Order: sequence, then structure tokens, then C-alpha cells
Amino acid sequence: MDVTRPYTVVVRIDGTSEGFAAAEYACSLCLKLKVHYRLIFLYVVALYRRSALNLINRQTDQLNADIREDAENDMVKCKQFLSRFESLVPYEWISIKDEGNIGPIMAQFIADGLNSPVDLAVVGRTVDAGIKKLVGGHVSDYLIVHLNCPVMVVKDEYDHSDDENGSRQR
Repeated sequence: MDVTRPYTVVVRIDGTSEGFAAAEYACSLCLKLKVHYRLIFLYVVALYRRSALNLINRQTDQLNADIREDAENDMVKCKQFLSRFESLVPYEWISIKDEGNIGPIMAQFIADGLNSPVDLAVVGRTVDAGIKKLVGGHVSDYLIVHLNCPVMVVKDEYDHSDDENGSRQR
């Protein structure tokens, strides 16, 4: 690793308990690192693909509008969760929207969209119905196979019941 560039950690975050557990793990890890790091939280919005048929596209457009609206609400929830770490670790927030499934969208963005190598990807164990048929349904399974960096899969879930003090129990 080039000592002049930061150790780059990309975390797939979403509003699930698994996504919050991955975020908490990555923040804890970065606090322990003895090197300069770059922590990136990546929120992926996976939209349905449009087809050549206009009748189907009207329904697809409506479904995608619902997905975008749900994603906006989910991102607010994620940013509220991450606010507890603002004074502890510096991080970047990136959200991307694309047609397809979460795993391939994220892998493509990490490969081409960051313009710098990623040293570690951190993900929760979340099912993506779109890739279920391909590699078992977990975004983490897809990323383990397709990323050119280590992938840390955080299997435990964040316990929302203890949100008052920002700690996790399991």
C-alpha cells in the first residue's frame, strides 16, 4: 500500500439492523487504525430497469418513484444514525442510484467510481432478492466474489432498542 494514500474503507449502509451494524463496526475499526484512513458510507438505490414496452415502463416508472421516495426516507434514518459518530470519525457520504441490483451496482462503483483503490469493504448480511438466484441472495456474497479487495461481513444486527445511548447489544 502506498503510504501517502489513506487506507480506504467503504461501508454499504442502509436502514436495516445489518446496515447499522456494519456502520458501527467500520467506525469502531477506523478508531483503532494507526494509519490515515478514508471512511466512505455508500448508500445504493437499485431501480428497476426500463424496457422497450411503454405500457410496462409506466408501471416501472411508478415503482421506481416509490423506491426513490423510500430511499430518501431511509437515507434520513441512516444519516441520523451516523450522526452519533460525527465527533469520533471523519467520514464521507455517497449515495448512488442506478438500474439493477445492489451488489453489481456497488461493485461497479467501487471499481470505477471512486478513482482510488478500496482497501476494505464492510457490509451487513442483507438479502437482495434480485441476486438471490445468482449467488444465494446476499449482497455480501456477491461482493466477496466480485470485488478486488477484502470484504468484511458483519453478521450481527444492530439493536435499535438501545438507541438512547448509542451502544449495541447482542
